[in-house]
Formats: sequence, C-alpha cells, structure tokens
Amino acid sequence: MKFLFPTAKDDHPILKPVQFQSSVDPNEASKCLAIFKQLILDKEVLLIMIRTLEEQRGSFNLQERRNMTSLLSVALQDNWSYATEILMVLLNDLMRASFVRGNNKLLFTRTESVAEKLLTNWLCFLLYPYIKEHIGGPLFILFRAIKSQLEKGPVDAI
Repeated sequence: MKFLFPTAKDDHPILKPVQFQSSVDPNEASKCLAIFKQLILDKEVLLIMIRTLEEQRGSFNLQERRNMTSLLSVALQDNWSYATEILMVLLNDLMRASFVRGNNKLLFTRTESVAEKLLTNWLCFLLYPYIKEHIGGPLFILFRAIKSQLEKGPVDAI
C-alpha cells in the first residue's frame, strides 16, 4: 500500500468497501462501474485515456499522475498479461518521444510519466513473490553484515 500510495494513510478509500451517496442507486452505480471496467479493458480506449492525460501537463500534476497509475495497477492486477501489453505500448511511445527530443540519457531516471510509474508498479507486483521467496533472506544477511561492519567504526593500525 505504501508503495502504491506513499502519501496515503491507513484509511485510504481503496481499502474500504465502496460507499455511495444516498441519492445514488447502488445497482445503477455497480452497472456503471462494470461498464467502466469494460472500457478499461479495451486497449485502444485505455491508451487514448492515458495519452490524453499525459498531454495535460499543466492540469494533471505529478501526484495525480502517480495516483492514477497506482489505481490503474490495482484495477489491472488480475490481468497482468493485458497490463504488460499496455505497458509495452506506453514504453515504446515514451522511448520514441525521448529519442526524438534528444534527451535519451534522462529516460527512466524519474517517474514523471504514467509509463514509468506503471513499469515500477509492474516490477513491484511481479517480482515481490520471487524476492520474498528466494532473494530476501540472503539480502537481509548481507544488509546485517554491512551494518555490523559499519557500526564497528574505523580501526587504527599501529
């Protein structure tokens, strides 16, 4: 949760059940959410939505871009093959634009675009089980060994 929404507290709306205002019919709202999910699962519609939001640099700030990307990652977490297709198209667009502008050395240094943040989330979701099962223990032992050596302080030779 902290990785997806770093500024969020424990009472983030994504963790709560969906609540509707009293004037909204829950059945109608559920139908609307199902239609919205169908739109998200349409590759062209999703790509147009993301590209349109990316073009609005002035009104769509960095925090809003990160939140939207995290919400998109949560929405697509049950269909990672589709998320991978979307990510590949967005990364291809990002690399082309970077090479055209001539600042390809700055590519992937900051997560300012939806594609870069989506890549970060994608790696986090898909690599977490592997890191937890296979690499976590040895990395923790290495961390503790380095920390132990640093805490000893300098040793003067005579």
